Amino acid sequence: MRTTAELRAGYREFFESKGHEFQPSASLIPRADDRSTLLVSAGMQPLMPFFLGLEEPPAPLLTTVQKVFRTPDIDEVGLDGYHLTFFEMLGNFSFGQYFKEGAIDLAWEFIFEHMKLDPDRIWCSVFAGDPELRLGEDEVAIAHWERKGMPPERITRLPRADNFWSVGGPGPCGPDSEIFYDWGEGVGCGRPECAPGCECERFLEFWNLVFMEFELHVDGSLTPLPQQNIDTGLGLERGARILQQVDSVYDTDGYQEIMAWIAAESGVAYGESEQATKAHRILADHARGMTFLAADGVEPSNEGRGYVMRRIVRRAILQAGRIGLDSPFLARLAEVVVAQMADGYPELRERAEDVGRILSEEEKRFSETLARGLKLFEEVAGGDGISGDDAFRLHDTYGFPLELTEELARERGLPVDVDGFQRLMTEQRERSRRTEAKVEVKVSSDKRSDFVGYEKTDVLTAIIAYEDLGDGQFQAKLEQSPFYPEGGGQVSDSGYIENEETGARAELLAASRLPGDDQVLIFEGSGFGEGMRVRAVVPWSVRFPTMANHTATHLLHKALQDVLGEHARQAGSAVRPDKLRFDFAHPQALTPEERAEVERQVNERVFENLPVRAFIVPIDEARKLGAMMLFGEKYGDEVRLVEVAGYSRELCGGTHVRSTAEIGQFVILSESSIGSGTRRIEAVTSGEAYALLHARSREVDELREELAEARKGGGRREERQEVQVEPSREEEIGGVNVYVGRASGVDAEALLAESDRIVQERGPAAVVLGASEDGRVHLVANFDRSLEGRLDAVAVIREAAAEVGGGGGGRATMARAGGKNPEKLDDALAKAEEALRRALA
Repeated sequence: MRTTAELRAGYREFFESKGHEFQPSASLIPRADDRSTLLVSAGMQPLMPFFLGLEEPPAPLLTTVQKVFRTPDIDEVGLDGYHLTFFEMLGNFSFGQYFKEGAIDLAWEFIFEHMKLDPDRIWCSVFAGDPELRLGEDEVAIAHWERKGMPPERITRLPRADNFWSVGGPGPCGPDSEIFYDWGEGVGCGRPECAPGCECERFLEFWNLVFMEFELHVDGSLTPLPQQNIDTGLGLERGARILQQVDSVYDTDGYQEIMAWIAAESGVAYGESEQATKAHRILADHARGMTFLAADGVEPSNEGRGYVMRRIVRRAILQAGRIGLDSPFLARLAEVVVAQMADGYPELRERAEDVGRILSEEEKRFSETLARGLKLFEEVAGGDGISGDDAFRLHDTYGFPLELTEELARERGLPVDVDGFQRLMTEQRERSRRTEAKVEVKVSSDKRSDFVGYEKTDVLTAIIAYEDLGDGQFQAKLEQSPFYPEGGGQVSDSGYIENEETGARAELLAASRLPGDDQVLIFEGSGFGEGMRVRAVVPWSVRFPTMANHTATHLLHKALQDVLGEHARQAGSAVRPDKLRFDFAHPQALTPEERAEVERQVNERVFENLPVRAFIVPIDEARKLGAMMLFGEKYGDEVRLVEVAGYSRELCGGTHVRSTAEIGQFVILSESSIGSGTRRIEAVTSGEAYALLHARSREVDELREELAEARKGGGRREERQEVQVEPSREEEIGGVNVYVGRASGVDAEALLAESDRIVQERGPAAVVLGASEDGRVHLVANFDRSLEGRLDAVAVIREAAAEVGGGGGGRATMARAGGKNPEKLDDALAKAEEALRRALA
């Protein structure tokens, strides 16, 4: 046993021979109910439900080879020989079977009989005890190490901070015992008292045995667990370093194969210089990390796991440039990782095509602006530090994560104004936040409204709190309210209240959700006050299509996962009476066949007339039932589960139809990109779908009539004026293809037609074109319909038109303008580009 692959396979084989059931590695993406980390950061993390007693383990003895990713170490990778982001943990676990003696026995046997390590090089540490926990030193572990033959002087007692494991708060916990390899006095600090726990590099901890036997309570007290469990972890890379007797984990075969490829492609070898060593280490580690992240469905983005992916990809591209490894190279580098590790992780081979695509797209996106970003950095790095404004400009314009700017600055010994950068980022977020401000509650908070809208849309109730807002508006709470307050992607109901004695009516303007399932309503009308009995009504013409659209989003979610894969998870939604909008994770546009299949599957479920039911269940029960949960959502102890019988289960607080047949026809209106790795579908159901299909049928009939007339010998259509456009900017910004260009000698209509063609060809696109003709200027801003709400064509065109002495107008997705200064056309187009970049940042 010498290579990394042999150690991985040998560990599994050994523990299987000892009665442990092998569990394949879980995804790097934690379970939906695990929000402790963005990515799996410990070998035992996927098994936590078993240790916490929430679920039964598949067997009382388990062994795993778990892939792990540590985000805090990203900036440290490359600076030394041991920091990694991606690594593998070999584990053996016992649930109520063997305990301390058994764990030590198994580790001892594997270390000496299979790894064949030198016994004189092995040390261990044990828990030294802690007065606060009222625990003495771990005498049981000490005695058993000595019985196995460990010399007493090589058993080190270490405090709670080093040798006591917990979940980070109340929960399962216990002492642990760590195993160290001694690299010799020549590697260490030279002090006589040097031993495990010293900060020097002499002792390498490579195996940890956790003896989980207590439960830590909020008051700091400990009580014994019902059963004693074992959780161990052997770091594969550290174990391989010991087996191969090399200076660092980067010198093991697992990394050297990758580095050999890097050296061949770049012409610069590992160790050739300090810069080359750093670049090779970063590329080798990040190549493994990004390959495994992509295989698990993580795509680069500006938030959460996607941001981690973006950071390591861009850091790798930057370092590649330092040693002459030119783009594109990431997809080929990932192929090296796949070839090396796919036998242990079959998902790498299964998703190799997706991995290559994801990495190539991000590399292309960043490489286009890297050179300009580095040029700006060189300009601003001439002073005493990097200002917050400059760091923000590097991030906002060139996609440099702050951490990348900090790394470049560190190499120059320059400080970065992080506080200034964060202030500008906060200001930008505030500008881009499109959600409505929270309602200011004027009425009494002592009285609580009871939502009955799941069962009723017409209810006799009373105003239990009232506050006049002026201008004919008032705020109120109803004893029982049928009005759904905006939340969970569903818009607020519209409706009214009516005083049955006087006939006075007030229209609902807004329904807002308050903590504790409470709500407050704003009405417009007069003749109402606290204590009045009223009739509250949500018109069926409003509620029914909203319910149909909401249930349709659940069917659509499931159909997307069935057609595209489980990665196609919800990333946002908007449910209204007129249509539904559904955002989901997917790296590319749906093919016509995929779109048709999704639409077919939803309609098939509609025609099956499946019952739709809602239940209030404990969160643990919802998990056991496999209910879909959204990452980042906070759930209580009890949740509302909406089930489409035999098809889907989701946690949802919205309103739904009683059976899928009530949805009626389902029709997809559009499918587009709203950002890297995220798509959006807009669709209609029920009456809106019927109206759409009826209109399409009429259009087809009219086209047939026109075609029949043309075949009878109708006159030729006037040939379309040919337009030659010279692009001045063609770039993807915020998931939108921005195209700015100019033409000469064409009229306004031809320019508009050409902008239509470019929008269709590059969708989702934002196109601004300009042309001069006979001393006049024509300008057009033409945006994909899916961009409505993100961009305003009128605002962009007016800003541009001001440069050529003109004005214009139109609608949100298409606007035109004229002007009288052709010599200023380039300035006008530059203004339009600036406006688009600002809006899409």
